[in-house]
Amino acid sequence: MIKEKDGSTAAGVTERLGVTLWKDGINFALYLPDEKECRLNLYNRVTEKQLFSLRLTNEYRNGNIFSVFIKQKQFKKFFPEQEDWLKKLGYLYESRRGEFLDPCATLLYGREEFGQKKSERKKLLGGISCSLFDWEGDKPLERNFRESIMYKLHVRGFTMDSSSAVSCPGTFYGITEKIPYLKELGINCCLLLPIYEFEESLESKGIYDKINYWGYTEDNIYFAPKAAYAFQKESPEKELKYMVKALHKSGIEVILDMNFAPGTNTIVVLECLRYWVNEYHIDGFRLSNSSVPVSIISSDPLLGKTKILSEGWDYRIPPEKNKTFINYGECNQNFSITAKRLLRGEEEQVKDFATQFTSLSEEAGTVKYLTNHDGFTLWDVFSYDRKHNEANGENNRDGQDYNYSWNCGKEGKGGKNILALRRKQMRNAFVLLLLCQGTPLILAGDEFCNTQEGNNNPYCQDNSISWLNWAKVSEEYDINQWVKMLIDIRRTHPVFQRKDPFRQMDYIACGMPDLSFHGTSPWYPDYDHYSRQLGIMLCGAYAAVDSNLYDDSFYLALNFHQDMQEFHLPKAREGEVWILLLSTAEGYCRVLGEQEAEIEIGKAERFTLEGRSIKIYVTQKVLET
Repeated sequence: MIKEKDGSTAAGVTERLGVTLWKDGINFALYLPDEKECRLNLYNRVTEKQLFSLRLTNEYRNGNIFSVFIKQKQFKKFFPEQEDWLKKLGYLYESRRGEFLDPCATLLYGREEFGQKKSERKKLLGGISCSLFDWEGDKPLERNFRESIMYKLHVRGFTMDSSSAVSCPGTFYGITEKIPYLKELGINCCLLLPIYEFEESLESKGIYDKINYWGYTEDNIYFAPKAAYAFQKESPEKELKYMVKALHKSGIEVILDMNFAPGTNTIVVLECLRYWVNEYHIDGFRLSNSSVPVSIISSDPLLGKTKILSEGWDYRIPPEKNKTFINYGECNQNFSITAKRLLRGEEEQVKDFATQFTSLSEEAGTVKYLTNHDGFTLWDVFSYDRKHNEANGENNRDGQDYNYSWNCGKEGKGGKNILALRRKQMRNAFVLLLLCQGTPLILAGDEFCNTQEGNNNPYCQDNSISWLNWAKVSEEYDINQWVKMLIDIRRTHPVFQRKDPFRQMDYIACGMPDLSFHGTSPWYPDYDHYSRQLGIMLCGAYAAVDSNLYDDSFYLALNFHQDMQEFHLPKAREGEVWILLLSTAEGYCRVLGEQEAEIEIGKAERFTLEGRSIKIYVTQKVLET
């Protein structure tokens, strides 16, 4: 209930923090636990002139929340006969420490230009989101983890380079212009680095010649979309909604990376995530275990079908008995480290990789990646042994020292043979990532060999180091097509999209276990420390294409010795034969559905496998004669 204090103001309601528009006025609510009173200062954001200041005493306080309702007629005094007066209204709060922004403001004025120095900006003011938007029935897609192909990108860096050939580079609109590319590639989920209002200037830390490009800082307005990422600076919220709706129409989910500062109130976090889901139809969030209680967030009823990603379950509340958190996905570097160590030919990696490649969780999703924004790109993993972060201005002291990388014989740019080896390693890497169990996550640009010139920590590089070079899509056409092909194989074969963990036994009496591991000889995996070869067989009888048809079986042969190895295929099921599907050594991939001629039924085929390469065989039914 609103209790009138005078003709134009009243104690407000506290159910929702920030600003809430009502038919006859505006409600302001601020969580401020350490102050006995504060002031609400209203501004004309165009002229930066203060309109009036309202003292909020204990009468306006409920618990730790100050709230006030201001009738519309109070504002009309300052904006007579102006229908768009809400867009000209700005506000700040003030306490003993001075003026400050509302941490729950849904718009921010003053940071419209990315990387602008503080001294060159207008006054920072909170704004009021009032743009109407027709969602046309849109809602979050709620796709399950096993069907997702995730793609991590930076909104600005994705299209900022002129090679992107978009009309609105570095913006939400820029992403919508690239939707045809994402669809053709096979992506159905985009994970965006922070798109909320963060302070990109590092001046407060005494650094005047750098910017915070990624957005990982503690100076954030988590409820407001970043105006600098909008082509229409006056309506970033409308442009973001347009982007989300356009992606949804193309079957692509949107997940946000939310880097809440340590100590952020859990209720504020929950209210923020709910706001993004309700207001922007966001499909999920990546959160940090170190700053928010992920188990509590995942258990929130309103977020019950919203994807929540983190490094692992934090057990602040125990999982409910027999409860599966279909919205939670574990996303950490375990797969990345093991896979990269195997790719570069390290000892004692085969057994660990076999586990990581096929691991699934009974309770939640499992998201796996090879590269992340805070490390080498995939091309750089095979081009550099050491980081090269000199451009960051910290004498190469920043960034990870150990990257599990191998330069294939020469640091940086190489000759014809070295480039051929690097491309083969790229093909190997994408096979491991896109055909693993769980949900694959691709770093934007890896699919066309994007490079950061060996910089594994470009946190301050708003330039060609971090911007994607789209010219490489045509330059590395074969790798780009290889990725599309692997995504298509994954999408069309449920054996790569299992819901439940493998049992490694024949529990349907089909003659084969659901999963089996092999060495160069069938059924005898070699896990000795010197071993670098592995065979993995996935039985299609355990994966139904539909109610009457089972999937094909697949055999993956991996050899990360530098020398050639001879493998023997296990015997196929009755009425089936093994045919070669792909080979990373030649970049060969067969079109599924073609009938292989002159293959003897039941013959235990043998084949040679070049060093540092992978072959995949698939079963095909023998035509009856």
